[in-house]
Amino acid sequence: MYIPLFRYVVLFSSIIALIARTIRNRLYSNPKVPSWSLMMELDVSIITEAVKTLDITDFSWEEIRLLQDLSAKRMWPREAKVERVFCNGVTGEFITSSSIKGQPKSTVFYLHGGGYCVGSCTSYRKAIANLSKCTQSRFLVLDYGRAPEHQFPFALNQAFEAYKWLLGQGVHPSELVIAGDSAGGGLSVSLMTLLRDKNVPLPSCAVLMSPWTDLSQDSCIQNPKLYNFEDIPFNENNLAVRFAAAYAGHEDLKNPLVSPYYANLEGLPPVLITVGGSEALLYDIEKFYRKCVEHKLQVEWDLEQHMPHVFQILHQELDPKVDDSLHRIKRFIWSNVQ
Repeated sequence: MYIPLFRYVVLFSSIIALIARTIRNRLYSNPKVPSWSLMMELDVSIITEAVKTLDITDFSWEEIRLLQDLSAKRMWPREAKVERVFCNGVTGEFITSSSIKGQPKSTVFYLHGGGYCVGSCTSYRKAIANLSKCTQSRFLVLDYGRAPEHQFPFALNQAFEAYKWLLGQGVHPSELVIAGDSAGGGLSVSLMTLLRDKNVPLPSCAVLMSPWTDLSQDSCIQNPKLYNFEDIPFNENNLAVRFAAAYAGHEDLKNPLVSPYYANLEGLPPVLITVGGSEALLYDIEKFYRKCVEHKLQVEWDLEQHMPHVFQILHQELDPKVDDSLHRIKRFIWSNVQ
């Protein structure tokens, strides 16, 4: 695909101006968030600016995906084994850190974020390699069909088939973990409720990083005037509304498989919910956590103050709190797999 040069110029010019402005502000005033390093503030600000600029220059979803993948290729991990696989008609990648000696501690079935519209195995490869190293686990990352080309329930059905394929490869449920971030976190919950209802063996546990579980108009993310936040690239230009519409199409946004906040959660495996204290989805995630408690799930709550949305994926190596959270994820997985 060819992207017109002027769009690159607009995007990168705005980012260069933003970097200069951020550094100047750090020199002559206080940081945006007191605990953030300069690199963390730059990283968050660049993501926010990119979302604004992409909307102004009218990039298509396909063009945004291409930019993501091109940027990610410059940061591909060198210390990880990557194996492309086909899982009942769905493409995915096994990503395993080269630091793992012998058998991995577990196999993690991973559903990436991106509002159901962007994100891929390629754009997540470096982050997943780091997660693999930290948890000493093998990850299967799924390249599920993205909206608006593939609307609900396409991604969910693909995840269901790929999960069954993984079981068919001899992976025992007691050694299996489902994990996801943002939209992938919500999709993970929907997948587990579908597995339960179809009598397919559930995994040992689930890790949900900043999960997006309520796409409806009643969610806090679609009513930003009701609360305050420090960092919110997720909601620039009504991004959450646009993601939800692209994914759900004409489906009711309160369908429990679209918005698993409205689902029956009883009988699901132990869940770890990680969330940043400065992120747009905070109140919706707190609401989902209370729902888990009401439905008697074994659930752990991991709130990292002043951290933005999906900080473990988007901002690795920029703050010690990221490493602390990753190690808590490791302990949770290790305490649940057999």
